[in-house]
Amino acid sequence: MTKIKTAEALPGTSRNPVLLFRILLLIGAVLLIGGAVWYVAITGIIGRKDWDFTRYGLAPTLTAALGGGLLVCDIAAYFFLPCFREASRPLKHDLRRDKARYLLILPGILLVFVFNYIPMYGIVLAFKDYKIKSGIMFSEWCGLENFTRFFGRSVAGNVILNTLFIGVTQLIITFPIPIILALLLNELRSKKFRSAIQSTIYLPHFVSWIIMYSLVFSLFSVTGGMVNKLLISMELPTINLLSDPDMFYGMLYGTSIWKEAGWGTIIYMAAIAGVDEEMHEAAYLDGANRFQRCIYITLPSIAFVITTMLILNVGSVMGANFDQIMNLRTDATANTVAQVIDTYVYDMGVEKGQYDLATAIGLFQQGVNCILLFASNFVVKKMSGEGFF
Repeated sequence: MTKIKTAEALPGTSRNPVLLFRILLLIGAVLLIGGAVWYVAITGIIGRKDWDFTRYGLAPTLTAALGGGLLVCDIAAYFFLPCFREASRPLKHDLRRDKARYLLILPGILLVFVFNYIPMYGIVLAFKDYKIKSGIMFSEWCGLENFTRFFGRSVAGNVILNTLFIGVTQLIITFPIPIILALLLNELRSKKFRSAIQSTIYLPHFVSWIIMYSLVFSLFSVTGGMVNKLLISMELPTINLLSDPDMFYGMLYGTSIWKEAGWGTIIYMAAIAGVDEEMHEAAYLDGANRFQRCIYITLPSIAFVITTMLILNVGSVMGANFDQIMNLRTDATANTVAQVIDTYVYDMGVEKGQYDLATAIGLFQQGVNCILLFASNFVVKKMSGEGFF
């Protein structure tokens, strides 16, 4: 009885220190982020010529430093002060038990932080009139002017609609293909033949889009393509696949399926491998054929994986495959059917040096993708009861 009472009393005794820890953690994070935002904002408002760090930059810097110091001290207190001993014990135990795994994960976390999170500072370019001499920090704020510039251009509507059209149609056409392939591969009786087929359809994934364009050019070039030479020898009309805007979408979908469909089956094959074989045996004894077992047992069993992949794909509808379109577009299609948001950002930012405008367009694109991700997850969760998060 004494042990039970002691175990029940421990959470109550550590509740107030843990609440204090959380409050201080929140205050430290707010001060750190608020000071950083304050510093970035004040530099853009004041400008480089009138900038005086002691007058304008010292206060936000001290605020951010105070927040960072509070975070470090709060975390150190959580691990070392006696009042947090019971609360931090499970975490300490977990860190000691799996320290080798955490050490292996640490380089990956650092790489993600350095190359994914720190560059997010550049998002402020979308709200600045960027001058190379002034730099990101001291360029003047311009509000939503870059967004207005983009939406005020006649090309904006065509670029957005074309991006949505390619993203939605690619999702509809290419998304079911890996599922169908995985189901068909699962029905193959010979394991050697299945492995050979899997290896064959996986290989195109490792071919870059530059090599892919070279293959397509070698096959369908009007002047020296193998397919067109064969058609000419048979006195048939040639196929202008690369330069005909009407054929661009077909080439886009065909190359996507050829290159990525086999690779996409990996996740579905892994999910199918986890389906309980007893369910198939029971259905077989009840007289269900292979097609019925596939439809009524295998597919429902991997429904969560399918919905998860669907949500992720819907969340990237506005992010058409840049590498694919950039390499497959030609002069005849570059400014029409092959002009999507990603390529337009490349044209504005890299070729024309309008970094602020390109950043604004990219931020708009990612904002729409984020909305689509949450919306698709909400809809799927309401319909099936299962969502990604």
